[in-house]
Amino acid sequence: MSDEEDYMSDKFLQGTAKSTSSSLIYRHADKRELELIKKKIQIEAKLKEKNATKHIEEEKREAGLSSAITSSNKGFELLMKMGYKPGHGIGKTESGRTEPIGLEVKLDRQGLGKGIVKKNKKIEGKSSNDELSNENFKNFRDRLVQKRTDQLLKMDLCKSQKICEQLDMQQKIEKPRETWFWMPVNETDSDTEEDNEEDNEEDNSLPIDEKLEILTKYLRAKYFYCIWCGVAFQDEDDLRDNCPGSTRNDH
Repeated sequence: MSDEEDYMSDKFLQGTAKSTSSSLIYRHADKRELELIKKKIQIEAKLKEKNATKHIEEEKREAGLSSAITSSNKGFELLMKMGYKPGHGIGKTESGRTEPIGLEVKLDRQGLGKGIVKKNKKIEGKSSNDELSNENFKNFRDRLVQKRTDQLLKMDLCKSQKICEQLDMQQKIEKPRETWFWMPVNETDSDTEEDNEEDNEEDNSLPIDEKLEILTKYLRAKYFYCIWCGVAFQDEDDLRDNCPGSTRNDH
């Protein structure tokens, strides 16, 4: 008898073990799947039952709240004995309420008034956050505008200083009227550095916009020059008639 035909051989036993184990795994998997399906069906049935009960309770509650109490009600009888008349206000002068205070059914587990407090806090928080965001956006935008304005002022002042130095040098002027009328020069001499420090202290006392305004007036009055037009006009009349103005915004 060969190994393939011998039922006691190792090959025959290995094949039997493989087939047995795979079939057991298959049966366990089916069993587990059936258990999950049963649990799912049970959960869905419980949810349907719970929803149906909740729906019935809501219908009964709405029906009870929407209908007025009848004369057979004990509370209604007590009100009638105390002088209450249906459709009239309560009190001696009948100026009180004609309808009962509305009833709000509480279905959650939070404490009384908790929802109102949370709602008010949410509204207040939202309004405060909106105000802060609007204020922050406005401040950010203002900072950007101010930064851009400062950059333009520095550019215009630097250009005016260069033009002023060129025009003064053409007129053989060796020293500017004000130290900051010309571009600053880096000196290595100690005495000159001390003088420059004093001049810088005086320069820093004036803001950039005032420096630009003063230097613009000087250039227009002495040389009939406009840095934004980039032209030296013939005379004062020519400057007044052909130049839009003495500021960047005018141009």
